[in-house]
Amino acid sequence: MFKVIIVDDEKYIRDELRYFLEKDKEINIIAETGDGKEVMDLVEKLNPDIVFLDIQIQDVNGLLLARKILDRNNPPYIILATAYNEYAIQGFEINVADYILKPFSEERLKIAIDRIKKQNQKKNKNFAENEEFDLNKLCVFKNNRYILMDIDEIQYIESIKNDIVVHARDGEYHCNYSLKELEERFKKKKFIRTHKSYIVNIDFINEIIPWFNYTYKVKIKEKENIEIPVSRNYLKKFKKLLGI
Repeated sequence: MFKVIIVDDEKYIRDELRYFLEKDKEINIIAETGDGKEVMDLVEKLNPDIVFLDIQIQDVNGLLLARKILDRNNPPYIILATAYNEYAIQGFEINVADYILKPFSEERLKIAIDRIKKQNQKKNKNFAENEEFDLNKLCVFKNNRYILMDIDEIQYIESIKNDIVVHARDGEYHCNYSLKELEERFKKKKFIRTHKSYIVNIDFINEIIPWFNYTYKVKIKEKENIEIPVSRNYLKKFKKLLGI
């Protein structure tokens, strides 16, 4: 299922897109807006898979907005929409998934969606093939250098806004995976998701502290001032795994 946000300042255009898209059982329209200024908030909160974005939305430069969305960690696919084809080259230069001209045809819209489905299948296949190696390393980067880090050196991983920060004994690094992807990759390792923003290496848990509403915080070895929350959504698995 692909989660979709529609962005266009013309309601009849949004309605038309919704009508065509809802015919596809793999599409779930989670939001629509005519206000370009609220798009980033929607993307942050809802984490869509696809954004249909009008290039000339009122008071906002659609190309700049697309670039900002694509700069996120694990960004959605973007399909640009406009009545003017001179923006096509600029759109593809910033790596949008597709570009459709108004007025839309159902056939052209289907081509755009099918293209994204194929790209997504290829992406998932590549990820699965990498999983078969069961690598004990994670590619991280710092100061424009990429490093293959032994995952045993990772203390915890944190999501901060659009960035994934890998905390290790010798400092902080960054990586291009989302927390969801890392959780899946490390499911057979000694890592546990404790919160929507944290994954923790169990070997580095030093102390478990009872917190409010029967939840907990964990303290990390060699990080005296760090306390990581265990939220209610992950509490059952956490307690079962650690025998609490």
